[in-house]
Amino acid sequence: MCLAATAKIVMAVALGNLIQSFVDQSSSPDTIHPSGRGYLWAAVLVLSNAVILFEHHHVFMITWRKGMQLRIGAVGAIFSKSLRLRSVGGGERNDVPSGQIMNLVSNDVERFLMTALFGSYAIWSPLQAVAILVLGIFIMGPAFAVGVAILMFGFVPMQFYLSKQFAVLRSKVASITDERVTLVSQAITGVRVMKMSGWEVQFQERIAEKRKREVRQIDKANRLKCLNEVMFFSTNVVVAIIIFVVHVFVFDGILTPRSVFTVMTLTNVLQIELTKHLSLGVMALSECWVSIRRIQQFLEVPELASPKIEAGSNQPDISHSLPTDGITAKERAIKLANVTCYWDINDPASNSDQLETSESTANNTIALSNISVTLDMSELTCIIGPVGSGKSALLHLLAGELLPSSGTVHRSYNSLSYATQDPWIMNGTIRENILMGRPALQDDSFYDDVVKACGLVQDFSQFVNGDATIVGDRGVQCSGGQRARIGLARAVYRDADVLLLDDPLSAVDSRVGRIIFYEAIQKLAVKRGKCVVLATHQHQFIGETQCIFMSNGAIKHFGSFSDCVAASNGKLHLVSHNSDNSQDNSTDEDTTTTKNQPTSDSSPTATDNVAALLPQRHDKTETDAKPNDAQAETKFTGIVSRKTFIHYAQSMGNIWLAATLLLVFILAQATALATMAAIGRWSEFDKTQQKSGIIVVIVLGLGAAVIVLAYVRSVSCFALTLRASKRLHNAMTSAVLRAKIVFFDTNPSGRILNRFSADVGTNDDLLPQTLYDFTVCSFLVIGSLVTAVTALPYILIVLPPLIWYFLRVRRLFVTTSRELKRFEGLARSPIFAKLSESISGVATIRSNDAVRYIKEKFEVCHDTHSRAFWSFLASSRWVGFRMDLLMFINCSVASLLAVLFSEQGWFGVDP
Repeated sequence: MCLAATAKIVMAVALGNLIQSFVDQSSSPDTIHPSGRGYLWAAVLVLSNAVILFEHHHVFMITWRKGMQLRIGAVGAIFSKSLRLRSVGGGERNDVPSGQIMNLVSNDVERFLMTALFGSYAIWSPLQAVAILVLGIFIMGPAFAVGVAILMFGFVPMQFYLSKQFAVLRSKVASITDERVTLVSQAITGVRVMKMSGWEVQFQERIAEKRKREVRQIDKANRLKCLNEVMFFSTNVVVAIIIFVVHVFVFDGILTPRSVFTVMTLTNVLQIELTKHLSLGVMALSECWVSIRRIQQFLEVPELASPKIEAGSNQPDISHSLPTDGITAKERAIKLANVTCYWDINDPASNSDQLETSESTANNTIALSNISVTLDMSELTCIIGPVGSGKSALLHLLAGELLPSSGTVHRSYNSLSYATQDPWIMNGTIRENILMGRPALQDDSFYDDVVKACGLVQDFSQFVNGDATIVGDRGVQCSGGQRARIGLARAVYRDADVLLLDDPLSAVDSRVGRIIFYEAIQKLAVKRGKCVVLATHQHQFIGETQCIFMSNGAIKHFGSFSDCVAASNGKLHLVSHNSDNSQDNSTDEDTTTTKNQPTSDSSPTATDNVAALLPQRHDKTETDAKPNDAQAETKFTGIVSRKTFIHYAQSMGNIWLAATLLLVFILAQATALATMAAIGRWSEFDKTQQKSGIIVVIVLGLGAAVIVLAYVRSVSCFALTLRASKRLHNAMTSAVLRAKIVFFDTNPSGRILNRFSADVGTNDDLLPQTLYDFTVCSFLVIGSLVTAVTALPYILIVLPPLIWYFLRVRRLFVTTSRELKRFEGLARSPIFAKLSESISGVATIRSNDAVRYIKEKFEVCHDTHSRAFWSFLASSRWVGFRMDLLMFINCSVASLLAVLFSEQGWFGVDP
C-alpha cells in the first residue's frame, strides 16, 4: 500500500509535466526543446499506473480473505454459543430470540468484510494526505494549503460526523430487524395455528409496523449516505476551484496547465483518500464496533452449566447384546436432595449442581419445589400427575436442562439420553435422525431391534426409501406418532445408562403403545440394566412399577401406583393393567396384525421382516446414502431475465421514473466534465485574463451545478431503491403469510428466514449502494472515453481490440459470476436452516451428546457457503484486474502516442 500511495503522487507529477511538454511544443513549435522529455514523463506515468494496477487488486484480495476469516470465525462462535444456551428458564437476561441470532449471523458478521477492506485506510489516508500537502505547497504555494485546510477541517469532520451517525442508526436498525425477523420466525413456527385462527392479517400488520419503523431508520441513514456521496463526487471540484481562486486573486499567482492538472490530480487522490477511503474506513470501523458489541453481548449471555457427573462403574454396553433376565444389581444413577428450581431465575449461583440460594426468589416462578428422590439402575420409574404438575420440569432437571436453585444433585452414570415431549426431528433421513452421529455398522442387529421395538417397521414399508426417506424440516413428512417414535428410537439406540422419556405413548394407539412399552422400554432398556424414567398419562401399563406422583411442582408421593392413587385425593384412578401376559392373550382385534406389522414376539421371522424393509447398508457411515431431497432449493439458470429488471424498476415507481434517474446521472457527469474543461481553459489565459470575471463566474456556476446535480442524483437513487425494497418486502410478506401449508412443509424455516433477513438486508443496504456506484462508474468511464476521443482522435486505433476483449471478458464474467452468486445464495440458506433447527432442538442435541455431530453438519454447510462466496469474490477480483488492465493499456497507448504525434508534428495535442 505504501508503494501504491507513492505511485499515485508520482503519477500526478508526471501527468502535469507531460501536459506541460505538450503546451511548450504547441506554443513554440520552432523552439528546440529537450529531446525525449515527453517520452520520459510518459514512461513514468505508465510505470506508476502499472504499480497501482498490480497493488490494488492484490491488496483487496488479501483483505477480503482476512475479512472472510473473521466472518467465518464469528459465525462459528455464534453457532457454538447457541448450543450452550439454556433451553428452559433463565429469565429475561438469558432470553435470546432466535431472530436476533439469525440477524447476527446474516447481517452483523458482514461488517467484518468491510472493516478488513477499508479499516487500514484509517492509517494510510492521513499519512498520504501529509505527503500530498507538502508536494502541493511546493507546486502551488500557500493556496494549496488553504484548499487542504478546507478539505481537512470542513469535509473530513463532516465525514466523521456522518460515520458516527451511521453507527447510531446501524444499531437502531439492527435492533428493529431483530424484532421483525423474530416475528416472522414466530409466524413460520406456528403457521398452522395462525392459519387455523385466521391471523394472517394480524401478523402481516404487526410485521408491517416493524418494517415501517425499520425503513424510517434506513431512510435517515440513506440521507446521510446522500451527503456522503455528494461530498465524494464534488470535493475534488470544489477544493480545486477554491485553490485556484485563492491562488489567482489572493496570492496574485498565475495558473499553468502543469500546475492546474497536477493539483487537480493531487486533489483527486486526496479526495479519494480522505472523503472515500478514510470515511469508509471510519464508517466500517464504527459499524463493526456496533456489531462486535452486539456479538459480544450475545456471547456473554450466561450459558447452561454442565452437570457434574461422578464416574459411574457401569460402562455402556457397546455390543448391544441382550442380557438374560437375571439382572439384580441396584446401582444408584441419580439422587436429588431438597432440590428447588425456578423458571425465571436470572443468575445461577454456581456452575455446579450443588447450589444454595443467594438472593430472594420471592418474585420468581417456581418450577419444582423441594424434590428428593433416588433413581436406581435396572429400574423403571414412572412420573404421573395431572397436566401442569411438573412432570416435564422434573425431566428437564434430570437431563440437566433446568438448573437447581437450591439443594443437591448427585449423578453417577456414563451417558444419558432424552426423548422430549415434542420430538425434535432434524432435516435429514430417518436413519440419520435415529443414529444421530453414531457410527453405523454393516450388520447392526441392535438397530433392527430398536426399529422393531418402536413400531417403525410398518412405517418404513410405507416410505418409498425406507429409513433413507428424508423427513423434511421439523419432520413435516411424518405424522405426530411417527415423529414421537423416531425420537424414542433415537433415545433407545443411544444405549445410554439413563433413559428419560417424556410421554412417548401419547401420540400412538394402544396396540403400538404396548409394543413400545414392552419391547422398547422394558426389553431394550430396563432388562438391560438401564435407569428409565417415564413421564406418562397411559396408566394402564404401570402396574406395580414405582411411581412419582407430581402436583404443583412437588412430589406428593413416591411409591407404587396404587399408593399414588390413594394419595392423590381423587386426582388419579385405578385402571386395568395390561401386563406382558395380557398382551399375548388380548382380543383378536388387538393382536391381529398384517405381515408388515411388528409383533411382540421376537422370532427370527419378525427380525427378517425388519431387515427386508431397511435399505441395504454399506461398510461406511450413515451419510453414504444420498437420496433425492424433495425440499432441495431450486437454482435458476441462465441470464437474469429482462422481466426481473422491469419488475424492479416498477417497484421504484415506474419505468419512466427510472429513466429520469438515468438522465440525472448523465447530466451530473457531463457537468463535472464541463467544469474540468473550463478550468483547463482558464489556465491557458494570460495573467490579466485569468482575473476576468466571466471565466470565474462560469467555473463557479459549473461547480455549483455539480453539487446540486450530485445531491439530486444521490437522493433520488437511494429514495427510489428504498421504495423498491419496501414494496418487495411487503409483497413477499403477503405472499408467504397467505401461502398454503404445503409451502411451509416443503421449505425449511431457515430458507424462509434467509429471505427475510439476509436478502432483505441486501435490498436495503448493499443493492442501493452497488447500483449507485455501478451507475456512477459507468458514466464516468463513458465520459472519460468520450473526452479522450475528442482530445486524441487517434486513440480510436486501440479502442476496437480493447472493446472486443472487454466484451469477451464481460460475457465470461457475467455468466460465471451469476451462477456463483446463485450458488452462494443456495449455500447460504442451509446455514440459517441448520441454525434455526439446532436452536429449536438444543435440549435434545445436548442430552443425547450430539453437539459435536451437529457442529460437524453445520461446518459442512458453512464450508460449502464459504467456498461459493470466496469463488464469487475471486471472480470479482479477476474481472476487476482485467478491467483496470484495459484502462492501463488505454492510458499507456494514449500517453505514448500523444508524445509521438506531438514530437513528430503529425497531430497537434490540445492540452
